[in-house]
Amino acid sequence: MNQKRRFAFTLIELLVVVAIIALLISILLPSLSRARELSKRTVCLANIRGIGQGMHIYAQDGDVFPMYAGTSPTGKVIMFDPAKRNITVAANIPSTNGDANASPTGDLWMLLRGLNSSPKQFICPSTNDQPDPAQDYTVHYDFADSNRLSYGYQYQHAQATATTTPPRSLGTAGTDPRWPVLGDANPKVKGGVNTTVAADRVSAFKGNSANHTNREVSNILFQDAHAESCKEPGQGLAGTAGTGGRPYDNVYSRHDVGVTANVDPGVGYPGITLATVGTATSGNLLLTSRSDAVFLP
Repeated sequence: MNQKRRFAFTLIELLVVVAIIALLISILLPSLSRARELSKRTVCLANIRGIGQGMHIYAQDGDVFPMYAGTSPTGKVIMFDPAKRNITVAANIPSTNGDANASPTGDLWMLLRGLNSSPKQFICPSTNDQPDPAQDYTVHYDFADSNRLSYGYQYQHAQATATTTPPRSLGTAGTDPRWPVLGDANPKVKGGVNTTVAADRVSAFKGNSANHTNREVSNILFQDAHAESCKEPGQGLAGTAGTGGRPYDNVYSRHDVGVTANVDPGVGYPGITLATVGTATSGNLLLTSRSDAVFLP
């Protein structure tokens, strides 16, 4: 009786197959990772564009984008304030009539109070941030903490100590539609960048937000409601103060005190460092021109 011969892989052949599979995986993984990151950037850009649409809808009632506190003495900034999460005393409710505690994060929360947006829309998928857990947006006046917001908003509050024309409220007549309004978080405030603006701008990161892999881009919303994935943060109006081929306003930085140029790439990051989660972040941000309105946080 003839017996059929049984064939099987030898150990060497099996090892060769495993090696080939491992090689293919090593080749494909970077491409898959890159595609995944590009997809996240697209979602992030859509989030920013959606927030912009919400701002325009919000402004239809008052001709101004979301903004609590018309003025802010010495440029005082307070963000992620736990005291504004569960307000039980009417006197503690933020006021739009000159409240001293100007807050870019409180400004953005107004879109949630007006049901013009949702917590998930304020999260960049390239980060580890998670949507704000609030169920009833109307009982709060700020985001729970810095892990609930991936974007920075243009600080637009007038300052009693400003030496030149203070920022004009966004959305008002005469505000240039090319002005940056909102974008990926500030690389210094929320990204933890510790180098100077000058050093960061000439580095491989170009001064971009830390939201995305290798800081390759900064997604930015402009006042005319369009959003772009920008290769570097010098955006908006062109001017004559720029140096090194970058004559545009750096959306993440500020002027030195006393500089009066209308548009400048920026020479210093704001001196504000995020406080630990669960406590308010505060500081003073002296702005010296209308274009000098940095993204915070």
